[in-house]
Amino acid sequence: MANMEDGARYAALKLLAEAMALGFKFLAWLNGLGVLLILLSVVGVFELDAYPHWLSFPLAGFLGGLAMAALGLLWSCAVHSSYLGQMAQGRRGRSHWLPLFLTLIAYSLSLVAFIGGCWAFPCLAVLAHF
Repeated sequence: MANMEDGARYAALKLLAEAMALGFKFLAWLNGLGVLLILLSVVGVFELDAYPHWLSFPLAGFLGGLAMAALGLLWSCAVHSSYLGQMAQGRRGRSHWLPLFLTLIAYSLSLVAFIGGCWAFPCLAVLAHF
């Protein structure tokens, strides 16, 4: 009976790890593509009538999103090590809830930073025409 419970807990941990890794990949790709768009605009692949230094606002948003995604990945490592430690000791604890909550906050802030970068980029195009 205990082996079945350990197997179920290990399967749950594996699913949690896959979900957190997928969240990181998704957010890293979104923000990374935003950074790429800004850099391609600066070097002239996409022509903008805005001053290049104005692009620092959306670039800061996308880079902040990348940093928050990386921070979320760091916290997810703490979640897994805490949960694996609980499984090795054969106890049920809740010490993994705090890093899990911080992971979700970091991923949420990464998405907010991406949205802010996406919002700032077309606003610069509007400002360039004034």
